Amino acid sequence: MQRAPVTVEEQLLQKAIKEECTWENLPKRIQAILSSKEEWHRRIIESCIKKRIQWNSCFARKVCKESEYYEEMMRYLRKNLALFPYHLAEYICRVMRLSPFRYYCDMIFEVMRNACN
Repeated sequence: MQRAPVTVEEQLLQKAIKEECTWENLPKRIQAILSSKEEWHRRIIESCIKKRIQWNSCFARKVCKESEYYEEMMRYLRKNLALFPYHLAEYICRVMRLSPFRYYCDMIFEVMRNACN
């Protein structure tokens, strides 16, 4: 479940991401919050991943490669023990060669390994 942005700055960041603002077009107030253009790109990718948006229909397509985006998304989903993103299965299964079964096996392995430590 998505949590609502708490601060005004977070709300401004979300609005800028939704409007697909480039670093150069960001208001100075938002640029002051972020340390660099790379930080802005990281926030864009993070926001799209949390919403589980397909790469070709999100703002992240303008700041990172498709493979990097989906690899980062799968790391995020595994870390948070999230369900397999079936709406993205065409890319994940075909290109990344990761089936839902393999995804859940890897997840269970990680949980069991962490439980032993």
